[in-house]
Amino acid sequence: MAVDPAFKGVGKKDGLEIFRIEKFQVIPQPKNTHGKFHSGDSYIVLHTKKLPAGFEWNIHFWLGEETSQDEAGVAAYKTVELDDSLGGGPVQHREVQHHESNKFLSYFSKGVTYLAGGIESGFKKVDRDKFETRLLHVKGRRNVRVSQTQLSWAAMNDGDVFILDMGRQIYVWNGLEAGRLEKIKGLDVARRIKDEERGGRAEISVINQDSMSDEFVKTMNATADGTPRDIQAATDDSTFERKAKDLVKLYQVSDASGFLEINEVGNYPLKRDMLDTNDAFIVDTGSGGIFAWVGKRATRDEKKAAFKNAVDFITKKGYPNWTNVTQVLEGAETPLFKQNFVDWLNKDESKGYSMPKAGPKRLSQPKFDVGSMHRAGQREQQNLVDDGKGKVEIWRIEDFEMAPVDPGMYGQFFGGDSYVILYTYLKNGKENYIIYFWQGQESSQDEKAAAALHAVHLDDQYGGAPVQVRVVQNKEPDHFLLIFKGKMVVHSGGKASGFKNRNDTDSYDVDGTRLFHVRGTNEFNTRAVQVPEVAASLNSNDCFVLETPGDTYIWYGKGCTGDERELANFIVSAVSPGRDPVKLFEGKEAQEFWDSLGGKTAYASGKILEEPVPSHPPRLFQCSNASGRFNVEEIFDYSQEDLVPEDVMILDTYDQVFVWIGRGANEVEKKEGLQTAQQYVEGDPSGRDIDSTALIQIKQGFEPPNFTCYFHAWNPAVWRQDSSYETYLQKITSTGETEATSVQDELAVYSKTYKLEELLNRRCPPGVDPTCKENYLTPEDFKKAFEITIDQFRTMPKWKQLNLKKKVGIF
Repeated sequence: MAVDPAFKGVGKKDGLEIFRIEKFQVIPQPKNTHGKFHSGDSYIVLHTKKLPAGFEWNIHFWLGEETSQDEAGVAAYKTVELDDSLGGGPVQHREVQHHESNKFLSYFSKGVTYLAGGIESGFKKVDRDKFETRLLHVKGRRNVRVSQTQLSWAAMNDGDVFILDMGRQIYVWNGLEAGRLEKIKGLDVARRIKDEERGGRAEISVINQDSMSDEFVKTMNATADGTPRDIQAATDDSTFERKAKDLVKLYQVSDASGFLEINEVGNYPLKRDMLDTNDAFIVDTGSGGIFAWVGKRATRDEKKAAFKNAVDFITKKGYPNWTNVTQVLEGAETPLFKQNFVDWLNKDESKGYSMPKAGPKRLSQPKFDVGSMHRAGQREQQNLVDDGKGKVEIWRIEDFEMAPVDPGMYGQFFGGDSYVILYTYLKNGKENYIIYFWQGQESSQDEKAAAALHAVHLDDQYGGAPVQVRVVQNKEPDHFLLIFKGKMVVHSGGKASGFKNRNDTDSYDVDGTRLFHVRGTNEFNTRAVQVPEVAASLNSNDCFVLETPGDTYIWYGKGCTGDERELANFIVSAVSPGRDPVKLFEGKEAQEFWDSLGGKTAYASGKILEEPVPSHPPRLFQCSNASGRFNVEEIFDYSQEDLVPEDVMILDTYDQVFVWIGRGANEVEKKEGLQTAQQYVEGDPSGRDIDSTALIQIKQGFEPPNFTCYFHAWNPAVWRQDSSYETYLQKITSTGETEATSVQDELAVYSKTYKLEELLNRRCPPGVDPTCKENYLTPEDFKKAFEITIDQFRTMPKWKQLNLKKKVGIF
């Protein structure tokens, strides 16, 4: 993952780190300038708070009222890059000059100073020092709504309640004709802001319109436009409620289908179970505020798209520029977000949307039906809008711009680059358009962002008529592949990043030796992807093309298909024009072939891989308890990117069943995943014998060739892109763990019992759930420690169990 040099090592200590966008580069700002912002510039502000078990981050990109669109765009997608470099954990905020959020302003104890000009015009200091707050509007007769409004006396009326939020001081202002429910709601919102956003460190004052204190009037005069004389007459609540209901929309942001989709899924009244922990959502309430809600299981792309599109709504829907956009994370929702859901429950109540990974206690949860895994589901059929014979135009992102690709290179992509593809086709005699923006696995973050931005600009050129589709390498939708008629090739390397302050250089493979992995099931979905030129990259089920300085070879695995052979011949003409390839069949290779691969070494082979049409196609399952109970879901058309580090995956190749352990998987998922794999084979209606089927556990980053061969163009460097990889590798090697172990042996770990003294240690033995250590005592040791039997213990109320565990010391 590309990370701007300015972001190296940030977010490791408490406090602020501020960066300014200067000529499209990210430049750190010295501490003595913190709190001073130029109206003509854009900034990125990172606030870090150290917690007992890690860090809490908030990233704000601040836009001056005179900043250019280019600088604002760079600030936006550099914010995403910074977010990625910190593991996707931060909360993002968009800030606009004069309308900053209270959280942002709280970072600057001496207030915020606006300076005229920008990087090009120098440093002309402005004499004003203005501390911005927010004004919330509370209105409604039956369904009371709270929305942020412009900070002005003129925005207020004598029929409603308003909240002036100044951080440590919160005023609740009641209009002369405000209703009882509005007053109650105003107090409730103020209390929630105090408790949930300020940690109780704020003072609430209630002000009535007919008895406004001098202090409140002075405060408002100093922060708001106009005077008390500008307060409007009461407006009709019923009309407001109807308009408010019409404004509230819920959009789902998901890439579950293989490409990113944003769909409207609800309107008023919103309910909490409309949210799904696996995706991101946008709650649009109009000028009252836009929220990007990120589920704990949402992908990084979903998180990015939710916030970006929430910001774009301001322009697309004509909202005021000061409209607040806030990103909230699942489990840390703000009061203003919650009030958009009619059934949002208070803390500690259990109903609502599916919850993230909780503690491993599952005694009352229904057991997952392993037998359902044998009832094969169907992959969702993708919509093919036409036969793929329309007009194609392709551009590659080079230095932030779209560079036309030579038509002779159409279908050939570089994994280190991003592309924009315009597809034009006729339907009912009318031209229709699809804009695909394809992002290579190794493409830099700024190139991906530029591709997305250019897709939007291209869409605008066609009056918003095209459909935009984001495509990631190895997850291309059927219609995208159809355009290239089974002749798509992905090369390694690509153009360097457009940022001139980077050390990146073009990274094309120029040593004269390249190996391409060719795989597909029909003439339309066959692809070739460049892989490391070593023998371990081969497998008996596919074709490979090896280009060397002297010769080009086509290697036919025993199980390759006719379509794969045809594409292999096309690859030769594309990457080695004019050469007559040497065709080699598996088992009859020339020594020169092995020498070009660094010598003959083990690769994936076997009887099942020799079947062109496998009698038992491989199946991939995802095992997770993110929803609050353990569940298994089949993944269709899978790729390496579908292996989720926070979960356990089961890969069934029939003669072998692998249990892949992501390094972020919890103990419940590990244990349940191992048991599920064993029960899955034991209950197979095809008559598979558990004794003749190898059940193997492997860990993320240590996958053997007989596992990786079932993934097209396996990239061993993917896991190394994670900053925690080296730490994880050190942990694995220091504990003497091996690449693969028996599932049966691993399950035995979870059934072991221990002495009380062993469980009293803070560090639990392997396989022990720290929340219920009592389950790992022998019946005799349990009775000795608790002075009752385990059965008696389990009939007790939870609070009594907890008190006993504390007394024994294993809480």
